[in-house]
Amino acid sequence: MTDTDVRVPSEEVVDPPTNWKMVGSGLAFPLFFVIMFCLCYVSAFHSPTPNQAPIVVVGPSSVTAPLIDGIQASSGDKFDIVATANAADALSRIDNRDAIGAIEIGDTVTAHIATGAGASTVSVVSSLAHSVAEQTGQQVTVIDSAPVTARDSSTVGLFYFLIVCTLGGYLTITVLSQVAPRMRLREQYSILAGAAVLTPLIAFGITSIFMHAFGASVGQIVQLLGISMLYTFTVGAVSILLNRLLGQAAIFAVLTVLVFINFPSSGGAIPVSFLPGFWQHIHSFWLGSAAMEPIRSVIYFGGNGAGPHLLVLGIWLVAALGLTGLLASRQSKKAAAH
Repeated sequence: MTDTDVRVPSEEVVDPPTNWKMVGSGLAFPLFFVIMFCLCYVSAFHSPTPNQAPIVVVGPSSVTAPLIDGIQASSGDKFDIVATANAADALSRIDNRDAIGAIEIGDTVTAHIATGAGASTVSVVSSLAHSVAEQTGQQVTVIDSAPVTARDSSTVGLFYFLIVCTLGGYLTITVLSQVAPRMRLREQYSILAGAAVLTPLIAFGITSIFMHAFGASVGQIVQLLGISMLYTFTVGAVSILLNRLLGQAAIFAVLTVLVFINFPSSGGAIPVSFLPGFWQHIHSFWLGSAAMEPIRSVIYFGGNGAGPHLLVLGIWLVAALGLTGLLASRQSKKAAAH
């Protein structure tokens, strides 16, 4: 037997056993996503009908009182109706975002709408005006106090812009937490600041190709970009806080706070007066609505009503920075002690 006749048995490659514990923990994420998406988005958007939607009825009380009684009797709690004899007062309420529209009773029935507040509001106010006109035997005239451009007829262009700004903020921090988990807090904030400037600029530049800059003036565009930069930075600051607080589990909290609760409650896809009561309550203090409402006010309502929402946005930012600073200080002291 020669050397060439000697055969060395080949080693059989055996795959390591599947780590089912890791598989199960990994599959928890898509399961979480499916459950939270259904719970939040479907519960908020499944039936967009007026819910205490504020509407003004203008005219002499002898005419408006029986009409209001009839509307309330037939619609239940769909509308929160205010009566006034002054048309200027009604228009002021619309401009200040205190009403979604007004119905003025005079020689004709005039529906004062605000398309910038959302397409749903236009449909409801116009339909209600036609219902009143049928009772009074008059014609309906429609006046739009906050028109949108033809390129944004669905009125959700600003909402898509808000989504991009949100993604730019929290994805920046999510990536940093993966590729540089030990990065200093100051360095994280520096990179986030750059992302907070670039994301709205890029998003607005691309969006404007299709939306023609929402028909906004230079001053309005500057205000829009300023608010969106502040919002993007705040989103990232909240992400930093959650990542430092929860570690690898932070992705669940980040998605809950910034996606699953944030977008349905923002009032961007569906106006807040058409959301269920729970989501209307969330809208009053959540992060997304604190940016969505001011940028809508700036573009379509001359900035009216933006102040209270910007205050909420500022509170979110200060709280995120303050809590992160406290957490970082405690972690540094523990590390020094060890």
